[in-house]
Amino acid sequence: MANIECSKPAFICNYLKKKKPLSIFFDIVFVVLIVLLIYPGTRKDVAAFFIRLTSLPPSSLDSDEQFVVSKQSEQWKVYDLQMRPETLESLNEKPVFINIWATWCPPCIAELPAILELYAEYGDKVNFVLATNESPEKVKAFLIKNKYDKTPFYLYGNLPVEFQTESIPTTYILSKNGKVVLVKKGAARWNSGKIKKLLDSLLQH
Repeated sequence: MANIECSKPAFICNYLKKKKPLSIFFDIVFVVLIVLLIYPGTRKDVAAFFIRLTSLPPSSLDSDEQFVVSKQSEQWKVYDLQMRPETLESLNEKPVFINIWATWCPPCIAELPAILELYAEYGDKVNFVLATNESPEKVKAFLIKNKYDKTPFYLYGNLPVEFQTESIPTTYILSKNGKVVLVKKGAARWNSGKIKKLLDSLLQH
């Protein structure tokens, strides 16, 4: 049987001869992903998707690493989207889950669904504070776009010394007596059994 001549450019013909169909498929997928990561309109969502896939449950601090927030930090104020203030002291009548995030941050966006799933299960027993220093208008637009309704998003001006961080997302979990039992920098899988076990333990003490 005569060979069928390739009518495409030589480099494409050589590529098709050397590659198997499955390999060609993965090459196409790879190129599409690169394009999506380069294109500003899809870059953030694609990056968040892959971060979500690779995130792991965090671990709590060892007992000798845990610390109690200062009296000064207890007066730290956050504001809900109607600009009503709350102090850390008032929130710390229950265990507190504090997440420092931003709308422009792909790792922050990646972990939000898991945090909100945890909030749906523990929101009546644990105070969740998802805090950003962005404008109320920007945060509200983000929430509307992503259909996040009745969620614990707050605004802050300055962070207390204990919560100052050079990277986001950063998350802190506090016991009812103000002891920081977990610090996690970077995205994590917050709806894991490991985190639920930690929160259950804090609720019992």
